[in-house]
Amino acid sequence: MNSLARKLSASGRLLIANAPEGQDALTLSRLAAEFAPEWVLHVARDDARMARLGEALAFFAPELEVVTLPAWDCLPYDRVSPHRDIVSRRIAALVRAAAPGGAAGRVLLTTVNAVLQRVPPRVAFAGRVLSGRVGDSLDPDALTE
Repeated sequence: MNSLARKLSASGRLLIANAPEGQDALTLSRLAAEFAPEWVLHVARDDARMARLGEALAFFAPELEVVTLPAWDCLPYDRVSPHRDIVSRRIAALVRAAAPGGAAGRVLLTTVNAVLQRVPPRVAFAGRVLSGRVGDSLDPDALTE
């Protein structure tokens, strides 16, 4: 276990401040590899920073599973519904976050706004995922169910 992981294990949390951009991605990739298959959570200040961090993680550690959980694109109690792409990205991220992990390491990237928004309980997605690939045949009754 490296010194960074030892410090994190001893205190339960680790604060890295004033790190140059890029250093945070390298540090996150090392922590994710060290604590695999557990999740390493990073809360970015906004969507642009979350996207740049995701690209940097792909550069430093392409073997990592990186999941991004975006915030809603509308205000609570607004008359406008969230965009369907945001809804599908959030559901996909929550399903992947609840699934068992691999050995390479996993990082969940999200934003301050997304952390403040409620999510359904983990059991809401249990047994409700249908996977398919091109060329697979699906039972129409199972699909409608």
